[in-house]
Amino acid sequence: MTLGTAGHVDHGKSTLVEALTSIFPDRLAEERERGLTIDLGFAWFTLPSGREVSIVDVPGHERFVSNMLAGVGGIDAVLLVIAADEGVMPQTREHLDIIDLLEIDSGVIALTKSDLVEDEWAALVEEDVRDALAGSRLAASPIVHVSAQARTGLDELVRAVDQVLDRRRPRPDSGGARIPIDRVFTMPGFGTVITGTLSGGSLRVGDQPRLYPGERSVRVRGLQSHQTTIDTAHPGRRVAVNLGGTNPSQTSRGDVLARRGAVFATRRVDARLRMLPSAPRPLKPGEDVALHIGAAARVARLRLLERDSIPPGEAGWVQWRLDAPVAARRGDRYVIRRLSPATTIGGGRVARALARHAPRGDASVLDALARAAAGDPVMLVRDALADGLATLAQLARRTELDSPTAAQAVADLTAAGEVRELRRYVGRVRVIERLISVLVGALRAHHESDPGAMGLRTSDLARSMDAPADAIGELLVVAAARGAVRLEGPRAVLASHTVELSEAEQAAARRLVAQLDKGGSAPPSLTEALTVSGATRRLAAALAQDGRLVLLAPDIALSRETYDAWLGAVRRLFDAGPTVTVREVRDALGTSRKYSLALLEYLDSRALTRRVGDARRWLGEDSERD
Repeated sequence: MTLGTAGHVDHGKSTLVEALTSIFPDRLAEERERGLTIDLGFAWFTLPSGREVSIVDVPGHERFVSNMLAGVGGIDAVLLVIAADEGVMPQTREHLDIIDLLEIDSGVIALTKSDLVEDEWAALVEEDVRDALAGSRLAASPIVHVSAQARTGLDELVRAVDQVLDRRRPRPDSGGARIPIDRVFTMPGFGTVITGTLSGGSLRVGDQPRLYPGERSVRVRGLQSHQTTIDTAHPGRRVAVNLGGTNPSQTSRGDVLARRGAVFATRRVDARLRMLPSAPRPLKPGEDVALHIGAAARVARLRLLERDSIPPGEAGWVQWRLDAPVAARRGDRYVIRRLSPATTIGGGRVARALARHAPRGDASVLDALARAAAGDPVMLVRDALADGLATLAQLARRTELDSPTAAQAVADLTAAGEVRELRRYVGRVRVIERLISVLVGALRAHHESDPGAMGLRTSDLARSMDAPADAIGELLVVAAARGAVRLEGPRAVLASHTVELSEAEQAAARRLVAQLDKGGSAPPSLTEALTVSGATRRLAAALAQDGRLVLLAPDIALSRETYDAWLGAVRRLFDAGPTVTVREVRDALGTSRKYSLALLEYLDSRALTRRVGDARRWLGEDSERD
């Protein structure tokens, strides 16, 4: 697990860390010269329970609070350091506010430099500390009097840390490994190395995660934890990762190393904002602040979604527009600070990392945000499917769930009768019914406006409905199975639609069908048949709508009788085995590859067959065989 220090400048955090671990965490020459922690420091030790603990030592000086925030986000518990000779100071209170905003509720308070004060003074300081902790997440935390110089109280402090961490649950492994990067450097002979605290899932040598927000693919060449080379790192560990495929100029603090889909690159997030009671005033709409999330810091502009203002001590729904992309996901905690003077004024949790512009005061938007913040997978999927269809990959992104969790939510909703799975797409039953009704209505309007016209192309229907063509295609298959529409190649017509032909057109139609049948297993092209019969392409389209012709391809047509015979022969091939090749169809029909391939591609478009490699698998009414 990971322990983070906090506390006012010069209260002895780094000295205490060295006393506990024998590692002095200040790594910069300037830090050693000034005796002041400027950037994050790291150390580790083993507790009496055998638990290994990483320590992130953070700066206490108010000028370096942004560096402190880069390291404190991934910790399991906090070691709040307060000097007995000074007591609670301004940065003590700001660090307490940050701990509260980040919802870190486990910690130990170390009352350092206890050898410099009398017992009576130390007791007064402890009472003052208890007053400062009242109402905070650390209110019940143990207070231990220590002296790093005299080495008193250290054993008691270690036991207190062990007991606090013993109550923490191990971080779950959901498969979504994620490391907010707090340091980037180059190792001679190895290349780029990043460090951070791993969460969400395990990381292994050879894995190919991505660097966000750019989503660049990299390779894990090596892993270290506590200066020990390892093959696998588990959630909760501080790790150093040797990366291939990048260099330090392409990577910086605030980036995130993660498996694809574990985080999302975004410049706009919906969030709950809680203003600190100590904030000097409400934030104004459009005001800029420094937003800290993970190890990243961005300038963010405020949009209020719920009310005109959020006074100090109160909370509300907001939307943040960031000056540069950041890697985030639902549930991430964040802190905001004023830009000038730089003070911490609030924070909260992200409800949607992939936010869209939303109107202020819209009750349905606010209800959806509350559901998103709750994180119930079924509710998230239900909301994501409120207006249309989605693939599983699209659902995972819209809901910010991992794919297995999204799939299980779909299965639960399907079992409850709320959702129907098509082929690639899923949708709420009422939405599917509404979309099919819209499709049928569009076809009816088309036929009424021009009774002799050809049917509508799937692509035209998709454009008119502002939906993906493949999703509309899946809806048309459902409508065709119900007998509401007929599918003729790339076009759809109402099943009830018929075309009235004149006597001359009827005669030309009979000649066209006879000409196509005359070719037997090698029909002439549609162009040739039209020329010989004197029919027009408009007439051929009308016959296709009436079902007397089947257009396998733009220039390949069959009479209904021939098509039914060919389809029967193909079905018999599938009865003999699970898959059928183009060659087998060609041989069974006694035709050429051109016609057998056109037939199978037509059956694919009708969702009667599916291509599997070089073969086809039958779907049709025997879909349970797939």
